Amino acid sequence: MLSGPAWAQTLEITAARVQGAAWQAQHLKVVLRTHARKNASLEFLAGTLQIGKQRPWQAIQGNCVLQTQQGWSCSALHLAISGSPWGALQGTGRFQVLRSGGLGSLHFLLEGAKLGKLTLLARSAASGRWQLQTQGEVALTDWVAALHLLPAHWQSGGELAWQMHSSGASWSHISAVHFRAQLHKGQFSSPDGLQAAQNVAAQLSGDGHLQGHWQGHWQGHVQLRWDEGGILWSPWYWAAPVRPVVMESRWRQSAKSWHLERGQINWPNLGTAKFAVSEPVQGSKLDWHLQDADVALAPFFTTWIKPLLPASSFAAQALLAGHLHFSVAGNPALRSVHWDLQHGDFSTQQTSLAGVFSHGAWDANVPVEKAVFKWQSATLYHIPLGPLAVRVALHPGGFALQQPVDLHLLGGVLHFQELSGHWRGPHSGFSMQGNLQGVSMKSLTQIMHWPPFTGTIQASIPRLTYHAGTIQTSGELSAGIFGGKLRVSDLQVQNFLGVMPLLRANVSVQGLQLKPLTDAFHFGYISGVLDGNLRNLYLLNWSPEAFQGHFETVKTPGVPQKISYQAVQSITKLGGGDGISGFFQGMFLRMFNTFSYSHLGMGVDLSNGVAELSGVHPENGGFVILQGQGLPRVDIVGYNRRVSWDELLARLKTAMETGPQMHTGE
Repeated sequence: MLSGPAWAQTLEITAARVQGAAWQAQHLKVVLRTHARKNASLEFLAGTLQIGKQRPWQAIQGNCVLQTQQGWSCSALHLAISGSPWGALQGTGRFQVLRSGGLGSLHFLLEGAKLGKLTLLARSAASGRWQLQTQGEVALTDWVAALHLLPAHWQSGGELAWQMHSSGASWSHISAVHFRAQLHKGQFSSPDGLQAAQNVAAQLSGDGHLQGHWQGHWQGHVQLRWDEGGILWSPWYWAAPVRPVVMESRWRQSAKSWHLERGQINWPNLGTAKFAVSEPVQGSKLDWHLQDADVALAPFFTTWIKPLLPASSFAAQALLAGHLHFSVAGNPALRSVHWDLQHGDFSTQQTSLAGVFSHGAWDANVPVEKAVFKWQSATLYHIPLGPLAVRVALHPGGFALQQPVDLHLLGGVLHFQELSGHWRGPHSGFSMQGNLQGVSMKSLTQIMHWPPFTGTIQASIPRLTYHAGTIQTSGELSAGIFGGKLRVSDLQVQNFLGVMPLLRANVSVQGLQLKPLTDAFHFGYISGVLDGNLRNLYLLNWSPEAFQGHFETVKTPGVPQKISYQAVQSITKLGGGDGISGFFQGMFLRMFNTFSYSHLGMGVDLSNGVAELSGVHPENGGFVILQGQGLPRVDIVGYNRRVSWDELLARLKTAMETGPQMHTGE
């Protein structure tokens, strides 16, 4: 008909509905008009198109100039689409259909402001084998919103270019596909700003092949390369390194499941890893493996772990270094971990570990696994700790020491008789029990900048637990010091490894020998036995904030109660006086090395930076600190009951630094 006489002819084809297995189109109309011997016009109209549950458009219409001299060629194509997810679309282009013998081809080109640019080339043979090549470019702003690739109200942008080649043995089936998509200047942002990307350049490429006939499975290769830009997905932020991040994998899909196999990740300056992921189409849960990961610990911690930690936690302030090799698996919750840490370092303001080595395994379904943890040196609040090697048994919910461990510090030993931890349930944390032997008080007080003590600490540590940043004991912590017994009860330390730790406790002292105590402080010679307590003790960042304290001597058979002239002066200054004054009185008292006393004691109640002082009993509007006995009798009475804590510490320091230490020969 089209190659016949020159008179005009019209061919019109209409259909109420055309449908296939998963699609249907309604209200189709095609009109072909011939105008001359060698050209014609083609008009077409289609109503609603539905693919599955999606409707790409409500109406589409187009027209072009049709030439039939060598196949079919449609030039000056104009296309208009209404009711699409992208709104109204307009495009221009052309297409050409050629047929030669048993071969046929279709070449199609379409361009539009929202449609972007699309080129399609299809070839077929008489046997039914076909090939399809397509490529295009599109601005993403409208397409992302239309396809619901991001939540509503998110902003997006960028340009996407793609190429695809596919083929099949018949037009009803596809047997192979190759594709590549490139993103340029990609960006998105959520309304709250917690998810965003800027200037992202990435490439996704891969292929797939049908294995078996009709009911076979698909398999192929896929690669994702990230070249430029930054991505914020709170709490994480990733910036593209100088060399691209590459992730690639083999993939396989059947009617029952899909798999990513033999996957590899290469993240420059961070590390490499292998991975595998599988998930049944129905039923079972996702199963994943991250295998043989080799990472530099510093960037791995900074990029992936630190953002998950509370900003106030001690771990969030840490600096890490070393090399970590690990494997993890889950389905989808974590199921197993294997690790090997070499040359690790860990440091915060409060603690540090150097020369850390560790290896072990944990499995949620294995009753017991084993692990080794060791360090070459460490510090805790500037207290140096010796080397340590610990072997632990890991069970699904926690860990426990395989055998007791000794940790050397300050010339002594901290003995861990028991150390265990658990990380499941509301009471996750760890607990320990042991003792402390031979720790140098002189070294400890120097490091902590406390008044100097001498001697060593021997302490029994009851069960001590740590949970959610808080340490507390279930019994009394006791220690021998200066010939007496120190007991600490109701001990609790909040934010133990944080910036401002808070300690709460009640402390009692019994049988403290004053002579070695005053020798250590250069306070002056005092002999006797002291009892006392500190109730409701609060230390903030290891400095006293509040307590109610009272200490006084108790008469003990065989222990004389003597005090030197220098000690009398020191106590007088501590109570707020200027020491023993008066020329004749001072010269008279200096003639005696020591004086006898019947009672010595002092109380301090600290609150809001103010200390309220008391003594062994009140007298004449004041309080007796020292009650003398015999001749010459020396009494010390204080009258200034309220004094700032800083002033009281200054008085104590002055008392300890005034004059040389007096030796009595005892």
